[in-house]
Amino acid sequence: MVANQYWDNKFGLMDKPHHEFDDLEDNATQRMKEQQELLDSIPDVSFKKVAIEGVGQDAEIVTNSKGGKQSKAPMAMHLIDPHFLEEWANNKAEELEYEDEGESTCVDEGCEFEHGCYRAIENIAFFMQNDNKWYLELALDDLEADELNRMIKIATVLQYGASRYTPNNWRLIPQEEHINHALIHIVAYLAGDTQDDHLDHALCRLMMAYATNKSEDFDYGSYVDTNKRG
Repeated sequence: MVANQYWDNKFGLMDKPHHEFDDLEDNATQRMKEQQELLDSIPDVSFKKVAIEGVGQDAEIVTNSKGGKQSKAPMAMHLIDPHFLEEWANNKAEELEYEDEGESTCVDEGCEFEHGCYRAIENIAFFMQNDNKWYLELALDDLEADELNRMIKIATVLQYGASRYTPNNWRLIPQEEHINHALIHIVAYLAGDTQDDHLDHALCRLMMAYATNKSEDFDYGSYVDTNKRG
């Protein structure tokens, strides 16, 4: 017995009556099947917004003379004058603040992360001026106030780095480069770039900056005469 036939106890094998809506139903089913096949053929790609080139996971990998590997930095934010950086970040943070009836400083709901980023940049700029690592701790707190979540995010990025490079490879990279990458990640987040988990990486880079030292003769706010080296 085929699909378009049925058994009748009186007349035996009978052809099913044909109705126009059967054709419509069959056509609709076929179209749905074809549409599903088309959707299944499309690769599962998470689309990322690119606001700054070179800050994604596909960035070029560079290796320094000590063997330290990291993504190539698309800019040198650590060379911006620290006082200029501090003033800019402070002004941007204050634009997001207001005083309530009790004259307490508040930030509009929805702007907390943006405000925290500018305060973090300000504290990084303070650190660049006086080398006091307490400001790095403040910057970490600006980006993630929950200490447990902060540690989890840092450790997750470290796991990624250990599998991509080698464990503790970041210790072969000088402090100023960690500061640069931290600033780049924060600015990328503020620009709306979604190529990476920028704030998580910024947290990790600040921890790395806390644990490492600057290159010999490097200073964030002074001219370095490279002719005097070596």
